[in-house]
Amino acid sequence: MMLFNSFFKIAKKRLPSLSIYFFIYVFISILLGTSSQKNIEANFQSKSLNICVIDEDNSKASAALTRYLGSIHNLKPLENNPDTLQDHLYYRDISYICTITKGFEEKLLSGESDEVYTCVKIPGSATGYFVDLQISQYTKLLTLFLSGGSSMPEAIEKTDPIISNTAGTESIVFQADTDAVRKEVFFHYQYLPYIFIVIFICGLAPLVITFHEKNIAARTNCSSTSLGSQNIQIVICCILYSLVVWLLFFLIGVFIYKTEMFHANALFAMLNSFAALLIAAALAFFISNFSINFNTANMISNILGLGLAFLCGVFVPQDMLSESVLKIARFLPSYWYIKANNMLGGLSSEAFSLSSFWKAFGIQLLFAAALVSAALALSRLNRQRKQ
Repeated sequence: MMLFNSFFKIAKKRLPSLSIYFFIYVFISILLGTSSQKNIEANFQSKSLNICVIDEDNSKASAALTRYLGSIHNLKPLENNPDTLQDHLYYRDISYICTITKGFEEKLLSGESDEVYTCVKIPGSATGYFVDLQISQYTKLLTLFLSGGSSMPEAIEKTDPIISNTAGTESIVFQADTDAVRKEVFFHYQYLPYIFIVIFICGLAPLVITFHEKNIAARTNCSSTSLGSQNIQIVICCILYSLVVWLLFFLIGVFIYKTEMFHANALFAMLNSFAALLIAAALAFFISNFSINFNTANMISNILGLGLAFLCGVFVPQDMLSESVLKIARFLPSYWYIKANNMLGGLSSEAFSLSSFWKAFGIQLLFAAALVSAALALSRLNRQRKQ
């Protein structure tokens, strides 16, 4: 157990510097979780916005849609000039611009409800997507009555009372099982893939790199400890180191959220975070096989951490990412972590199911196993080259 004891002696010396990273990212996690929860609550509340409707069709259908939007939101009459509209949107005088294009009523009469209008909204604004949903609901319901043989005035007369019953909805809840647990609990887990990657590459990788230094590696190889035993001891050290970090984050969650951390869905989220932990530790173990210094490790951790976070939905909800980005993200482990966490916390439109959770969890374990295997193979190759 020579390497085992040496590993934790070095870790003890690096504890003061590592604790700085730990507490910084714990603070960021709590701060982001709290602020994001406030944003989500605001995003899913039905409220009046300042919007502008440009009616280029001037038909009964376009007038009905304008009247419907006016019953929900505050309509701001503005000149149909692109520069003027963009200025008002830029300065947040309005949140949404809907242009009802010419031929709107004709398309609805022919059964078309898609691409019958154009919109401009604040980039990344959830409220803009909410208005899109309201317009889509109205046009599709109107088209449904028209396809049933109703005339346009009759379809409008039937649509208005039905759609008005949904206009006063206070909030949308995708998963009733999370009523007993605050969503902040799941935001506590939401950012762990990014935090784990940074902490482990900056904290764990330099510890393993120490054993790959020329003089230390030569003295270790001269001992009676076989190469296989050396690798096993280092892997065990990495696992124990990882468990300590994981437990600390969990205990912080218990301190903040109390018994809510032991809710059924929260326990699944904890298990999901364990998979993210293994991936971060395996990634750090893999990177440690390259001759890099602490500054390089810090740079790599930020590139990988931020890259995976933005691509996979850690910072930006997956529902707002484009399909092309999501196709790429499916080949990355953090995508499956966020997918599972979103289902558990009701943070997406996808309902939670055990089969989907275990699929996401299993894929993460396969990523971790692949990284560990690659790290062990690379470690053996490096040692053979040095001999």
